[in-house]
Amino acid sequence: MIEDDSLQTFFAILTGVVLMVIMAAFIIAIVIVHRQRQIKNRHKIQIIKADFKNTILNAEKEIREHTLQYVSQELHDNIGQLLSLTKLVLNNPDPASVYEGKKLINQIIKEVRGLSRSINKDYINDVKFEEFLEEELGKIQKSGFCEVSFQKKGNPIVFVESDKKLVLIRLVQECLNNAIKHASPTLISITIINKENRLILRIKDDGDGFDMTTVSQGLGLRNIHSRVEAIGGKVKIDSSIGKGTEIEIELENDEYN
Repeated sequence: MIEDDSLQTFFAILTGVVLMVIMAAFIIAIVIVHRQRQIKNRHKIQIIKADFKNTILNAEKEIREHTLQYVSQELHDNIGQLLSLTKLVLNNPDPASVYEGKKLINQIIKEVRGLSRSINKDYINDVKFEEFLEEELGKIQKSGFCEVSFQKKGNPIVFVESDKKLVLIRLVQECLNNAIKHASPTLISITIINKENRLILRIKDDGDGFDMTTVSQGLGLRNIHSRVEAIGGKVKIDSSIGKGTEIEIELENDEYN
C-alpha cells in the first residue's frame, strides 16, 4: 500500500511537472509569437510612413514641375503675346490707342501677379481646396481646350493636415492632365461633396474613355491608386470606350474637418 501511494504521488508530481512545463512552453510560445507580430507591425508602420513620405516628396516635386511648365507656357503664349500687342498699340499715336495700351498693361500686371502667386510655395498651404479646383478648371476654360463644370455640395473643406491636401492637389492635376492628353473631351467636370462623415471628389470627362479590362496600369492609374491609399482614402475608376472616364476619390471624416 505504501509503495502504491508513493507511486501515485510520484506520478501526480510528474504529471504536475509535465503540465507546468507544457504551460510554460505555451506561454513562451505566445510571448514569442506576440513579439514577432509586434516586430512585423512596426515594420509595416515604418513602410507605411516611408511610402507616405515618398508620396509627399514626389507630389511636391511634380507640383513644382507642373507649375514651372505652366508658367513657361503662360509667359510664352499669354504674357508674351500681350506684351507684343501692347507694343503695337502704343506705337500708334492715336489717344484711343494709348488708353487701350494702359488697359493691356494693367492686364499684364494682373497676369504676372497670378503667376507669381502660383510659384510661391506658401500658395499651396494658403489656397482653399475649392478655389484651387476652380482655378485649375479656369485654366482649361481659358485655353479654349474644352468646356468645364464645377459643383460643390456641403460644408467648406479645411484640411487638418496640409500634406494630404498637397497629395489631393497633385492627384487633381494628374487626372486633368490625363484627360487633356488622352481623352479629347468636350467637357471636364469636377464635383466635390463634403457631407456627414466623408469627402467625395469626382473628376469626370466625356472623352474617348478606355477599356478597363485591358488598360490596368496605363494612364497613371497605378500612381493614382497608390497615392490615394497613402492618404488613407479609396478610389474608384470607371471608364469605357466612347463614354468617357469618371474618377471618384473618397476620404473618411478624420482626414479633414
